[in-house]
Amino acid sequence: MNDRQMVDQVRALLEPAEPPSHLRGRVGSVIAGAAGPARSGRTRWRLATVGAVATTGVLALLVSSVVSIGGDPPAATAQAAEILHRAADAARADQTPAPRPDEFVLTESKEYFPVVGQKDAGTSVTRSWMSVDGTHDGLIWTSDPAAGGRQRTVIPGCRGGRAAEWGPEGNLLNSTRPCTPAPAYLSGLPTDAAAMLTYLKGMSKDTEVSSEQTFANVGVLIRRGYLPAQSRAALYEAATKIPGVVASPTVTDAAGRAGTAVSLPGSIDRYDLIFDPQTYQFLSWQTVPVAADVGQQARHEVILNVTIVDRAGQTS
Repeated sequence: MNDRQMVDQVRALLEPAEPPSHLRGRVGSVIAGAAGPARSGRTRWRLATVGAVATTGVLALLVSSVVSIGGDPPAATAQAAEILHRAADAARADQTPAPRPDEFVLTESKEYFPVVGQKDAGTSVTRSWMSVDGTHDGLIWTSDPAAGGRQRTVIPGCRGGRAAEWGPEGNLLNSTRPCTPAPAYLSGLPTDAAAMLTYLKGMSKDTEVSSEQTFANVGVLIRRGYLPAQSRAALYEAATKIPGVVASPTVTDAAGRAGTAVSLPGSIDRYDLIFDPQTYQFLSWQTVPVAADVGQQARHEVILNVTIVDRAGQTS
């Protein structure tokens, strides 16, 4: 995700207030998608992003047979479509109940990023507690705040059409601003593939939306919040209709775990949507520079833990 996309996500969350500058490099990794929340005190999911280094095996994307849907231009390859349909079936089988409006989505992630002059990537751990219905104050915590930034930042909830304003140091002021709640649980999304594809294209305001833009919007939507099971299934099946989507059958995540992915190589970046190779549960979304070589540090993120908790700041 580039800097503009990160800032746009923050503005969408807290419009029209301008966020503190130290948040701009963090919120993109905070609003991450997941395969479905577990309940605090019950089962906790441990998830991992497939932050694959761009090795020869990953770059050897399979582009053999393609699927033509309803006479439209060839869409995803047959192998990619199979992966996505299995992921959709796994999503539909998810019986996790919807979270309560007063709960929070806790996401713990670890980001890997290039460091000039160093062989090894730098790392930063981020925890976010985002309000399920968007009306309660959330929280972002990071282990490695930017220079002059804060380790803890409150995300004001939107209540009665008003939210607290941020001060210059990231603190909340007594003054308020107009707002629209930004729920972390996205309950109003399409539940069938055709409508979801239309929704993905509509996320880009351009008249003509490319396949690369449409598939990139899959990642934007995943980062925006939790999708209910039926909407996740529709998202994966919508991706089968995007021309140029191919299979990356074997990738390795930053924790050394194997995953399987569908990808779209763009003009600058390659976009990967990655699943557990056995269960086809969602593992991660990643963007890898097309020009990356084996020795180059690829920026990626690992989602360590996703769960539903009762209050912001709660970790178990």
